[in-house]
Amino acid sequence: MAIRWIVTDMDGTLLDSRDRISDRTKNCLLECQKKGIRLILASGRSYIRLLPYVHQLSMKEYDGCLIEINGLALNRLKTGERQVFAQLWEKEIQELFSFLSRMQVEIQGYEDESVYYWIPQWQRPFKIREREEKGYPPDHPLVASAWSWVTTNQNNYPVVREIFSVQELPRHINKLNCTDTPEKMRRVYAALGERFSGRYEMTRTCPRLVEIAPAGITKGRTLKRFMQQEGVSPDEVIVFGDGENDADMFRQVRYSIAMGNAEDFVKEQAFDVTASNDEDGLALALKKYGVL
Repeated sequence: MAIRWIVTDMDGTLLDSRDRISDRTKNCLLECQKKGIRLILASGRSYIRLLPYVHQLSMKEYDGCLIEINGLALNRLKTGERQVFAQLWEKEIQELFSFLSRMQVEIQGYEDESVYYWIPQWQRPFKIREREEKGYPPDHPLVASAWSWVTTNQNNYPVVREIFSVQELPRHINKLNCTDTPEKMRRVYAALGERFSGRYEMTRTCPRLVEIAPAGITKGRTLKRFMQQEGVSPDEVIVFGDGENDADMFRQVRYSIAMGNAEDFVKEQAFDVTASNDEDGLALALKKYGVL
């Protein structure tokens, strides 16, 4: 392989189940960058939640890049140039919020440095109980993660604010997320598809979470645009991922690697499958294919 770029998803791929990059994987990626291979993090997160990992991996030094918010922004770390391709605006936010609040799921609105969340009353007892079980203080935000009723992940954002109406959301945001139990989210995802097909990009990134972005915004399309701008061919890029939104990137390159913890749907679309994110699957695959 004459690989010029390594592109990796974050949650469930580069990060282990404790939200960390293992020493083995970190050292592997540092060595690849020293050889002149560009590292690109492709995530649903905005730059504010990616910066700790950028520093760990010395990405500014090695001309690394970020595909943020599932393709909504492209960030060239060395020069500081950041392109934002689209956002959700007031009428779209109101339409989606109205639909999702009737479905009685948690709604999360994201800016670059802020997250706003609305929760239906029926969820509140579950969240309060989990907050107590985890030993969080009584004022800890009740915002959910992709995996639980309450999380610490959103604490990377300077602003984490509970809202009680759509009027409290900003006039434009990057994306809306909604979350609930896996069973409920299957129904919500199907209902969203029936109601808004073709009008938004909707991805069930994990069993408890659906992300909604402006139409035409995906990780794969932004990766393809960037490859064309830089003159990089599909056989010079290796992509790692575990979610439905990563499968779109798989279609843009020759070498796509699904993690062992990925859904079968994702594995079926990959060039190969490696070990899980808790077993250094990314580093193992880079060694297997002689990238390092």
